[in-house]
Amino acid sequence: MSAGTLTLTNNSAAVSGAGTAFNTELAAGDFIVVTVGGVPYTLPVKSVESATALTLVSVYTGPTQSGAAWSAVPRVALNMVTAALVAQSAEALRGLNYDKQNWQQVFSGTGMVTVRLPDGSTYTGPAWGGISTALDGKADKSALDNYAKKGANSDITSLSGLMTALSVTQGGTGAKDAAAARRNLELGSAALKNAGLNPGEVQLVQAGRRDSANPVQKTWSCIYEPYQSGNLFPDSCVIQVLPGPTSSEWGEIGIGYGSSNSVYVARSSYSSSLPTGNIVLMQMYHDKNTTIDSNGFIKKASPVIKVFNDGRSETNDESEGVTVTRLDVGHYLIEGCVALNSDAAWGGIDGGFEIPVDRNKQPRIWLDYSVNADGSITVKTFHRTHPQAPGFAQNIIDGLSDGDPVDIPADSFVSVRVEMPQGSIWNKKNEQISAEMNRQQEN
Repeated sequence: MSAGTLTLTNNSAAVSGAGTAFNTELAAGDFIVVTVGGVPYTLPVKSVESATALTLVSVYTGPTQSGAAWSAVPRVALNMVTAALVAQSAEALRGLNYDKQNWQQVFSGTGMVTVRLPDGSTYTGPAWGGISTALDGKADKSALDNYAKKGANSDITSLSGLMTALSVTQGGTGAKDAAAARRNLELGSAALKNAGLNPGEVQLVQAGRRDSANPVQKTWSCIYEPYQSGNLFPDSCVIQVLPGPTSSEWGEIGIGYGSSNSVYVARSSYSSSLPTGNIVLMQMYHDKNTTIDSNGFIKKASPVIKVFNDGRSETNDESEGVTVTRLDVGHYLIEGCVALNSDAAWGGIDGGFEIPVDRNKQPRIWLDYSVNADGSITVKTFHRTHPQAPGFAQNIIDGLSDGDPVDIPADSFVSVRVEMPQGSIWNKKNEQISAEMNRQQEN
């Protein structure tokens, strides 16, 4: 970029400069290059009057512009650019002529022809006439009808001339005897076993199950029968069927996928002559459908939340999402539920709590509660003494009287049997499972 700036006036050949040195940077016949409004202009110089004034060969046709940056281009440099453009144009014309010569050879030649490539190298290959001659020597499609075809074949009945067994990847076994074929197919020892219920046989899924003699009148066939209504436990699936001591007796193990978290063991039998059967169910209790209270006992329950003295809490799968806040001494707020669950095993309508007891099975605290309008539960705990008990069992704590607010004992917790809203995490998971089952049934 040259020094200074220009002032150009529309329809005028006079150019003035500011901070320019026209008399040292330009001479008559040189060029000025300037961009005005995003449009580049190349302007030939007729004469240089001073360091800040010059005259163009022809009037400037662009818009008037002041303070424009500019570049001086010597006449020799521009002549070299013009000469380069002429040389490149001539080179392009030669390339077009070579293309015409190449196509002439490809179209009219009969054998191998040599063509010139754009980079100046040559390539030798067949002309179209040579390709036609070569194709004349190839077999006709109809002449290959008696040969094995690529892809599907429907009329090959034997391969008596095959000396090597087809590999596994080719659809064969890669072997000439059964033992080697099993090894190549990675078949284990079960490939030599028959299916059945006898010793040494492989049991199939649901092996050992029986139906009554009159299936039309039967009232059940198993713990769960896929996509059938009216069974004993339609939210469970049988994971194991075990043969019994006789052909009319068997056992089943079923596991629930619904909210009950149930696992069942069933002892089943059927009559060989009557449309009747018998089933004895035994429900198993485990950590998903029970809770261990603050006294170490297992209780049938869910959803349950454990509340600790400092407001910490612990939920099980069904109570996930419930939170506890310690508001004051012995004052706790349980949120994320819709009141208590009136489980008879937890005291019915006014129950729902399990509090810690001492070694004599005496309650260590009093507990009061209230259910708020939004379903949250306020729990308050108080010190509890036993004045009628011997001195060692009265639960005396210095500074506390019977009925004073007190936190839940630090070494224990209170279990609360809550009722969860329809939109709880657990219920949403079950809705998704149910929807998936319905989708599979529809398909």
